[in-house]
Amino acid sequence: MIILKEVNKQNWLDIIRMSSAEDQKNRVFEKTIASNCLSLAQASIEENWTVKAIYQGDTPIGFTMYGYSEELSGYEICRIMIDYKFQGNGYGKQALLLVIQEMVNQYQCEELFICFGPENEKAKQLYLSVGFKDTGKVIKAVEDELIYSINVKNS
Repeated sequence: MIILKEVNKQNWLDIIRMSSAEDQKNRVFEKTIASNCLSLAQASIEENWTVKAIYQGDTPIGFTMYGYSEELSGYEICRIMIDYKFQGNGYGKQALLLVIQEMVNQYQCEELFICFGPENEKAKQLYLSVGFKDTGKVIKAVEDELIYSINVKNS
């Protein structure tokens, strides 16, 4: 069962050691996502972000960061990743649905955004599978990213 837990003194090293692919270990900017280390640093400086560890039972398998994006003027799942060792098991979709529900409960929001690089076809397919739609807009980041949204009002 997938659950979200606080990032704390007991698990933060496990979280920053994760990467989206074996060849992306120890990178601040991985090929398709910012590292968990960078995300934790960003969340410690910017007050709008919540960070959570993604667990399968007692095993940390991923990371998420979400909150209010001033740039998008809305609530955003800024980061969601499953460590490469645990990919291909359906955990990403389960975690994404859990994060969406947590955000709805925490913020009572009606719409959520998620951004990603156009070359990240796996992420695109995952986001489409849970109901995100292309807004037709792009956000300037380290590289331009597509902006997708989901209406969660009736979810």
